[in-house]
Amino acid sequence: MPPLSWSSKIALGAVVPAAVTALLLFVVARSESHRLAGERLREEMLRSARGMTRLLDGAGAIDDGLRARIRDMAAAAGRVTIVDEAGGVLFDTDEAYAGTLHNLDDRPEIVAARERGSGSATRIAGAPGSEHLFVAVRIPRSPLVVRIERETAALDASLALTSNRVGVAAAALAILAAVAAFLPVRRLARPVEDLVHAARTGVRVHPRGRDELGQLGEAYNALTERLGEALGAARAEALRLHTLLHGMNEGVIALDASERVYFVNGAARSILDVPVAVPAAGTPLYEIVRDPRVLGVVQAAMAGGRSSSAEVQLEGPPRRTLHVQATPLGPGGSGAIIVLRDLSQIRRLERMRSDFVSNVSHELRTPLASIAAAVETLGDAAARCDDDAGPRFLAIIARNVARLDALLSDILALSQLESQPEERPRSPVDLAQVARQGLEDQGPRARAAGVELSLRAEGPVVVDGDPHALRRIVDNLVVNAITYTMQGGAVEVATAVEEGDAVLRVRDTGIGIPASELDRIFERFYRVDKARSRSAGGTGLGLAIVKHAAKLHGGEVEVESKPGQGSTFTVRLPGVRLAPARADRDSAEAEGRRT
Repeated sequence: MPPLSWSSKIALGAVVPAAVTALLLFVVARSESHRLAGERLREEMLRSARGMTRLLDGAGAIDDGLRARIRDMAAAAGRVTIVDEAGGVLFDTDEAYAGTLHNLDDRPEIVAARERGSGSATRIAGAPGSEHLFVAVRIPRSPLVVRIERETAALDASLALTSNRVGVAAAALAILAAVAAFLPVRRLARPVEDLVHAARTGVRVHPRGRDELGQLGEAYNALTERLGEALGAARAEALRLHTLLHGMNEGVIALDASERVYFVNGAARSILDVPVAVPAAGTPLYEIVRDPRVLGVVQAAMAGGRSSSAEVQLEGPPRRTLHVQATPLGPGGSGAIIVLRDLSQIRRLERMRSDFVSNVSHELRTPLASIAAAVETLGDAAARCDDDAGPRFLAIIARNVARLDALLSDILALSQLESQPEERPRSPVDLAQVARQGLEDQGPRARAAGVELSLRAEGPVVVDGDPHALRRIVDNLVVNAITYTMQGGAVEVATAVEEGDAVLRVRDTGIGIPASELDRIFERFYRVDKARSRSAGGTGLGLAIVKHAAKLHGGEVEVESKPGQGSTFTVRLPGVRLAPARADRDSAEAEGRRT
């Protein structure tokens, strides 16, 4: 037996919709007939009420003649009540019941009649508690209102008989249709239910048979597989694109045709200083980028239909150098992609490289010129047999040779700190002991400069580090402090543990550093007071060595300074070791110790 076709199933399944349709038609017909009957009754009562208003229009008072005529009309229309301006009952055809009525001004039909000329309402009223229909009409050019009341029981009784007959017939038809169509409709519904369930949950369906619904199930399974593969590929591609864009060092901003942002990556937020919590989607570009030169590049690209770029200086802090490139998205100005490259570090390195070459050349040329002049003078002195010139110029040669040696040593030390830091030896080092040894070695220099040295240590501060690199931090900071402190000043070195970090702090009462110079003092060969530094024999590499030595240990160096009030350099190194509890007499007596 061939499988039942889709058309046969639809033909059998149409019985139930037919029965349902019949039932719906019964319900609609019953409701509509009830509504129409009510409307006809309401319209009939309104016509009667309007007839009474025409009778009462212009009448000065309600005399016995008018009362008689109203009673005659009320015999067919229903109970009639005339309400005065204040809501009181001026006349009622039911005189016995009229005495029980109170103020009617709040009745819905009365309110509607006063506002719109006529009104109606249905509610439970009367002694039996039956439903009554009230219709009210305002008399023209008069504050009086005519109200007609009629009980709807008779109307409901006539409609109920008709509704019962139609209802019985519709119910019988529905039962017969349901019984006749249940089995085939059920067979038809099951595959459809399976498809709905599969569409909601994403699972495969198991087709029942090879008819049209079975073929639909197989097609759904194939479509689901292809859609799943496409969605997986789209998600993977979106994830790759998201990772790529947010992992870029360059800032990327995507704009629509109205120059509103619909994408911005993390690098762009960092470059433009846009907090992560601030939503950027839908924001106009000018609210994120304030610089008119950047906006000009974007507008030029969108107006010209081709890429536009420029190098822009953004005033800080911090001051940034950006390369801005805007590329339109297709013809017609449908949007643009902005790429921001932060060139600040590159430009800074280029400047440092240029300064390095210039400073090294200058630093080497000065002592070499002194040595050459001294040698030439020695030659002349030897020819003149000047015995006093020899020792004096030999001292000049020795001093400048020492200066060259110190310069080369610092250059070599800086090079070693920057290259292969992981190969440098590590061991437990007491930073307080390193500071104490550094002060002892720099004591003669401090006394010669008239500067008082002191150490404040709160016990051992042990870190895993390179002893030589840590010693260079201490020596360079102390020498720098002595160099820029006037005679009679003081330099204090302190070590401590703060929030799990080893801290070395060197404070002086020297000349201080202007705020505009603080971000450059750790550059190679950079000097705030060049004349004072060179006269003291400095190489200009001390603070650069301190910075790289601290970085070698995963730490950092900070500076606080004001001109004329001295400077404080603070080195923080992570990974403090818990030193064994032992008496350290030197550390206990370190407060107030003078070197």
